[in-house]
Amino acid sequence: MKIGIDARFLTHPQPGGFKTYTEQLVRALLEVDSDNEYVLYVDRPPVADVIALPASNATVRVVPGTAPFIGMPWREQIGLMMHARRDRIDVLHALCLTAPVCAPCPLVVTIHDTIWMFPRRFARRQKRGKRSLIDAYYRYVPAIAARRASAVIAVSHDARSAIVQHLGVPAHRVFVTYEAAAPIYRTLDRTRAIDAVRQRFGLGEGFILALGSADPRKNISALLGAYALLPERLRANHELAIVWTHPLLAEAILAEAHALGIVGRLRFLQHVSNDDLVSLYNAAALFVFPSRYEGFGLPILEAMACGAPVVASNNSSIPEVAGDAALLVDAESPTSIACAIERVISDAALRDALVARGLQRASSFSWQRCARETVEVYQKIYAGQEDVRTVRVA
Repeated sequence: MKIGIDARFLTHPQPGGFKTYTEQLVRALLEVDSDNEYVLYVDRPPVADVIALPASNATVRVVPGTAPFIGMPWREQIGLMMHARRDRIDVLHALCLTAPVCAPCPLVVTIHDTIWMFPRRFARRQKRGKRSLIDAYYRYVPAIAARRASAVIAVSHDARSAIVQHLGVPAHRVFVTYEAAAPIYRTLDRTRAIDAVRQRFGLGEGFILALGSADPRKNISALLGAYALLPERLRANHELAIVWTHPLLAEAILAEAHALGIVGRLRFLQHVSNDDLVSLYNAAALFVFPSRYEGFGLPILEAMACGAPVVASNNSSIPEVAGDAALLVDAESPTSIACAIERVISDAALRDALVARGLQRASSFSWQRCARETVEVYQKIYAGQEDVRTVRVA
């Protein structure tokens, strides 16, 4: 087969879930599959140290967006379709939600979640001009592409159920392939990790780690409320460190911290590299992930793979991913979050059990397995089984 992959996030500078998924899946596909040929479609000239292809059966093609305001839609709906036809692609895989709605070959679309279907998610974003056009594109194109695709890949069974329910895609056409923590996320010598974090960020031992972003569903506001409920003796020895990937909500969160009287114990960490994050996970007393909704929740596995005990929400895909290796809480209840944090800090036996179970849980997920299962989807639709009603999905 000649497989085309819309891999535009390979060359994007902004870190995040789409970039991680693209990088890890592409690398794993080229590691496990030497039989098929891959054409990777990016939207800007590749940088050698960004795309280090581990195999000779892959080619990189640049398909840029060429028009202001409609650059990305033009690239997908015109440019990508033309390149796929010219390159005689047998199966085209769009990795990140949107895709050509009139692909010239069987189409596979990965849909990580259905959050984009709910406009309130964009409540704090810019409403006019370019932003509104892109929002509209993301609002309508994924549903059309999903319904026209030969197969849809979901990253969890919870996400699969949402895709079937909200998009009307027949269940027999939606396949689950789990993500995994990248190999960089691993246990380090904890003393060295603590020293590295102290030198890099000025953080002392015992800090509580969390991740913030431009998306309110990450629920940092509830985490602040929970932290404020902790006994003063615990806050005195356990700073709250939030890795901030986007500054959009940081000002509002800082104002909340002032109102709660905890700003002196709150640390915002910016410009955090993957290596830095590995050290932070290893050095943290625990990792708290109070998200209101996740299609998968990859940071949970990343933290577990680094030996951090995890407190996480009990909603969406999170219990499916965490298994029995995290302490699950009600994301809408600061009291529930605070009680779990205090338990992990105060109970050494519980902490050790969470670390051990977390390491085992993280090791049960693999990008190589994800890649093999993805290739199986390609093979099914290429073999003329676009009508996958005869294929039983586990």
